[in-house]
Amino acid sequence: MDILSIINKLSAHPSPSGFEHSASKCAEAMMARFFDKTETDKSGNVYGIRKCRKKNAKCLLLDAHIDEIGLIVTGEENGFLRFDTLGGVDPRILPACEVTVLTDPPKSGVITVCPPHLLTREEMDSALDISDLFIDIGAEKESGVAVGTPVVFNSEPVRLRDGYISARALDDRASLAAILLAVDMLKGKKLGFDIVTVASVQEELGCRGATVAGYKVNPDWAIAVDVTHATTPGADKSSTFDAGSGAAIGVGPNMTKKMSDALISVAKDKKIPHTVEVCSGHSGTNAWTLQTVREGIATGLISIPLKYMHTPVETIKKNDIEATAKLIYEFVLYLSAGGAKL
Repeated sequence: MDILSIINKLSAHPSPSGFEHSASKCAEAMMARFFDKTETDKSGNVYGIRKCRKKNAKCLLLDAHIDEIGLIVTGEENGFLRFDTLGGVDPRILPACEVTVLTDPPKSGVITVCPPHLLTREEMDSALDISDLFIDIGAEKESGVAVGTPVVFNSEPVRLRDGYISARALDDRASLAAILLAVDMLKGKKLGFDIVTVASVQEELGCRGATVAGYKVNPDWAIAVDVTHATTPGADKSSTFDAGSGAAIGVGPNMTKKMSDALISVAKDKKIPHTVEVCSGHSGTNAWTLQTVREGIATGLISIPLKYMHTPVETIKKNDIEATAKLIYEFVLYLSAGGAKL
């Protein structure tokens, strides 16, 4: 299975939080290759279900969110579109960005920026505010774009040197690619429990889809697969992870200790590249809500180091996706063989 092909296919489908339907359809079509059954719930979560054919079998839920950060049109002035954010968008990255306004058909646009020649020194040194920016689609009068129309960054996947990939929305499509690779590796393996993979929605707005999925599936174990911060110039080394260092395994109160311990043990035993990521509180991932659904789910977290999170040029190393897939694969076999009683 080609990881880059999966990422390319998913990236062709915009999925800002709350408007994931296009990417959800793509994900369901892809997941149909790997699972006995697929389905979509009312929230837009897409499920791939693999049954072990045992009565009263336990269940492992593997989660990766399908939504991405984006924008939403709130009005217009003289053909220029006003907008607000969907998810955590940093205003610093917006001026001069190319975007796609998701009308039918979609419209290309650029986010306005005032040339430095026309700015005072004070204006050049001041922080930008979303309210000062507009989207220009080239409309001279009325834009014809309805309020509430979503917008995404216009950014195609690019292959860089040494196995790096750059694209928008690798948070969290790289993780879905890792899960599908792991499930593909499990093809033909007899397991002692069911596996359900969910491509969940609205993670960027508060882990909403994962809450629904956890309640619906009611699994015995759950692993949220997401991204974490990779080391870049100027970033604090104590809170980042080198690209190429493998899967980052979450440890802290947001994760079930036995799950974290088991993931680390499997990674060490199978010599899978990995690091340990301490999450002292909210992990910022779907593990936060999965852990407390119903009477509680034994939850683990695996994250892939990612540069430039929440920008149109998120960058990730292919080896780290593969290490994450290998860890999921080996952990499933560990559980199925009896493993620790989790």
